[in-house]
Amino acid sequence: MRAVTTLEHAARSAPVAARPGRRPIDLAWASLTALVPAIVTLVGKMGAVDLAYHVRTGDMILSSGSIPRVDTFTFTVYGRPWLDQQWLAQVVFAWFFRYGGWATLAALQATLVAATFFPIYLACRAAGAQPRTASLLTIGGFVVASPALAMRPQLLALPLFAMTLWVLAGRAAHPGRLWLVPVFTALCSNVHGSFALFPLVVGIAWLDDLRTRSPLRWRTFTVGALSLLATLVNPFGPRVWSYAYDLSTNPVIRKTISEWAPVSLAQISGWFMVGSGLLVAGYFARRTRPVPWIALLTLAVFFVLAMAAQRAMVWWGLVTPVVMAGVLTERAAAHHDPADAIDAGPERAGGAPREPALPAIAIIATMLIGILILLPWWRGPGFQPYLNAAPPGLTKAVQGLPPGTRLFAHQPWGSWFEYAAPDVPVYVDSRIEIVPAQIWKDYSQVGFAGADWRQVLQRYDVQAIVAASTWPLIPDLEADPEWRVAYRDDDGVLLVRRGSDTAATG
Repeated sequence: MRAVTTLEHAARSAPVAARPGRRPIDLAWASLTALVPAIVTLVGKMGAVDLAYHVRTGDMILSSGSIPRVDTFTFTVYGRPWLDQQWLAQVVFAWFFRYGGWATLAALQATLVAATFFPIYLACRAAGAQPRTASLLTIGGFVVASPALAMRPQLLALPLFAMTLWVLAGRAAHPGRLWLVPVFTALCSNVHGSFALFPLVVGIAWLDDLRTRSPLRWRTFTVGALSLLATLVNPFGPRVWSYAYDLSTNPVIRKTISEWAPVSLAQISGWFMVGSGLLVAGYFARRTRPVPWIALLTLAVFFVLAMAAQRAMVWWGLVTPVVMAGVLTERAAAHHDPADAIDAGPERAGGAPREPALPAIAIIATMLIGILILLPWWRGPGFQPYLNAAPPGLTKAVQGLPPGTRLFAHQPWGSWFEYAAPDVPVYVDSRIEIVPAQIWKDYSQVGFAGADWRQVLQRYDVQAIVAASTWPLIPDLEADPEWRVAYRDDDGVLLVRRGSDTAATG
């Protein structure tokens, strides 16, 4: 995870100051790592692209007591086997939704983000960083990871991963906590496909223990083995591994979904990612002492993962602060600076006077007031104040279609219409992994005005179309005598096949 045992040895050999108590400003630095991410999250809206179908599926699981095994949401792959690996996250979302709707889910999102980055701060502290350094590293990680913190199952996996980093960073002082890692891994194997990263980081920590001949090396190895076995504690057993592999290597996903594409400087998230990598590389270039190879290995693994897929930037944003905290502390310990050693106290050994608490109280109070003002329950009823990718006018129009109407919807809206109009099956949704490549090719004929769009609509007996306003095919559909406009607004247009038994009105 970091240069763990090297740091611990350096800390033991470095002078240590007295530790009479925490400075108030240290508490403020610590609080920023949870409060800043929470505030930033509350400012925005949740995306319905994935969230909506997860809420619907979770509600089905809560009502029926069983996990769906086949698709029942689309008309193109209806009845096709579906390995719903994220079932537990869906249950969590649906349970919170039942007790407060979209506002409660918005509050949950902010809570999960805060619960992700505060353990990262604790991991940085366990790696030896002082409060201010640990806080700045953590907030920097949040900036890099922020584009990937949407409300979806991955957000439930992130606090589990962050707590794993904290446990590994402090394993020498608290070895008993290591036994929590298999539990975190088992939970993640029912929440999100990132469960594979848990045994990975334990394995890296074990390599470092081997390198330094740590007495914990066999316990770390055992925990890593148990974590690997814990990935099988789910309703699907080892098939979750093939699910995760197929999802991450699916060429259709990598070509059609931007967040699965490699990092690009055409997006601000790409600049965050590349910029953070350059900062790390720049520091290493100026450093006179060699960087521990275990730190280089960890950073290299997660940098490659992040550059290969924008969605993986979040893991880089979590791991890098902890690694850099260890590297910075190792350097400070090597220079015998008691102010930067792992166990250095907040007050100097010379008995410096206690700092006033008012500035820290003011910082924390201001942040808490900001959270209170931004609480989602003040936004009002309905879904519009909380969701993106959920067009209100088109939603009402689609809800007016007769049950069973075959709807060809703009793909980012497919998940939302599955939730908002459950009796209207859609062409495709966000579960790209269960849809054959040919169906996606046919989708592109309509969504991107291919030459065969008429044949595709006929082949699948499409009875209604929800087109985004950006679709180039809209003029052709409006001019085609087989289709009529049932509703139109700034988001897009609903068209129905003439002669169909539809009730949609504009």
